[in-house]
Amino acid sequence: MATILDIGVLEYFMPVFVFLFVFSLLYAILDKTGLLGDNKFLKSLVAFTLSLMFILTQNLMKLVTVMTPWFIILFVAVMFLIMFFLFVGAKAEDVTKVFTERMTVWIILIVMLTIFAYGFTQVYGSDIHDIYGGSEQPEQGSLNEAVGKILFHPKMLGVVFILVVAAQAIRLIAQGINK
Repeated sequence: MATILDIGVLEYFMPVFVFLFVFSLLYAILDKTGLLGDNKFLKSLVAFTLSLMFILTQNLMKLVTVMTPWFIILFVAVMFLIMFFLFVGAKAEDVTKVFTERMTVWIILIVMLTIFAYGFTQVYGSDIHDIYGGSEQPEQGSLNEAVGKILFHPKMLGVVFILVVAAQAIRLIAQGINK
C-alpha cells in the first residue's frame, strides 16, 4: 500500500545523491586545502572523476550510503551540544575553547574512525571473513554477530575500561607535571 511517507522510490536516485555528495565534498576539500592551486577547472575535473568512480564501483557507493547518515548524526549531535551550551549561558569563546581542546578533538576523531570501521565492516566484512578462513568454519552466524560477541565480551569490556582509566590517569598526571 502506498503512503505519503513512502521513500522507497528515492533508492533509485541513490547514485545521483552519492555523486553530488562526493563531488561537493571533494571539491570543497580541494578548494579549501589549495592542493591543486587556484585552477577551478582542474579541481572540478578531479572531483568529477572521483565521484564518477564512486558511483561506478558498487562497494564504494554502498560505503558512502552506509557512513553518511552516521556522519550527519554526529554533526547534528555536535551542533545540538554547542547550542545547548550557548542556551544555558556559556560564552561563545568558552565553547570554542572547549571544542578546540585536544581531548574533545580526539573524542570526535575516535567517533569518526569508529564510523569508518563500521562502514568498512558492513561493506567489506563478509569478503574479508571469507578470505581469512571463513569458508573453512561451519556457519554459526553472521559477521555482525561475531563482532558484537567479541566487542561486548566481559574481558574485552574490562580491557577497555582499564585502558580508559589508564589514559585518564596519564592525562591527569601530565597536567599536574605541567603546572
